[in-house]
Amino acid sequence: MQVVSTMGTGTLGRDIDLEALVTELEDQLPCVDSNFQSSSMVTIRIKENGPAYTVYRTGSFQIRGAESEDSLQDALGRFRECLADIGVESPGFEFELSTLVCMEDLGQELDLETLAVALGLNNIEYEPEQFPGLVFRPEGHQVTLLLFASGKVIIGGAKKRGQAQAGVERLKEELTELDLPGS
Repeated sequence: MQVVSTMGTGTLGRDIDLEALVTELEDQLPCVDSNFQSSSMVTIRIKENGPAYTVYRTGSFQIRGAESEDSLQDALGRFRECLADIGVESPGFEFELSTLVCMEDLGQELDLETLAVALGLNNIEYEPEQFPGLVFRPEGHQVTLLLFASGKVIIGGAKKRGQAQAGVERLKEELTELDLPGS
């Protein structure tokens, strides 16, 4: 299983003047890219093609787009360093990984129409005219699996790799019980 993206959320423990924050960052760093989505939030990239930092006026923030848990921690470290360099204190700093997006390859193609019926309509969403994948929410698991005919599976909603792996294992058990391709 491969982690393809992570997201973390946190707080600086104080309100932030977003315009002043962006101005200071632009003065310090050569490639700051900012996008004000409203007067109460801004999305910033401090490295070209790097993770996105969405900062709210309340001091809450999100880091999206890091490719692993380690790169999320590196992105957090860069963010804290940048804030310290421009004199932004964070007295009530908190941060946690909030979600992982993983990918698994089952190694063979899936017949999504047959699978949709076999898995039961209560646990799936499948509208091939609107989206080329089947959405499966395994009962008793906190993850959502996007299944594609190619056998690739995208796992969302996990906070830990073990949760993502457990969701995929449940899918494999279902496929084995149903004696369908992919088991």
